[in-house]
Amino acid sequence: MKRIDVADLPKAGPYSHAVVSGGLVFVSGQIGTLKDRRTSFQEQFENAVSKIKRILEASGSSIDRVVKVTVYLADAKYFGEMNSLFEKHFGNAPARTTVICNLIDPGMLVELDVVAEV
Repeated sequence: MKRIDVADLPKAGPYSHAVVSGGLVFVSGQIGTLKDRRTSFQEQFENAVSKIKRILEASGSSIDRVVKVTVYLADAKYFGEMNSLFEKHFGNAPARTTVICNLIDPGMLVELDVVAEV
């Protein structure tokens, strides 16, 4: 097992950005909010994907090697927009689970975690 952290990406606790094990990369949940600025659903989704790409690259993988995505939505009203953005960024159509839930911060609209091949 190898732990991965990207130096300039913040974390909200004592965990790794990703763990590589058994030929897979397990990326911790990533959000797309910006400090001291409200962001739209699209901005948050795009920011989260950008972080995921950086973490995957640091792990020796890439967005094209993602096999599973879990999407956490703050509200079901974002489901259609999420589908469009998901297709744009995850063109290889990985397996996906979408969960509607309360996120830690009321300004958070989406969180994503992924599993990818190394």
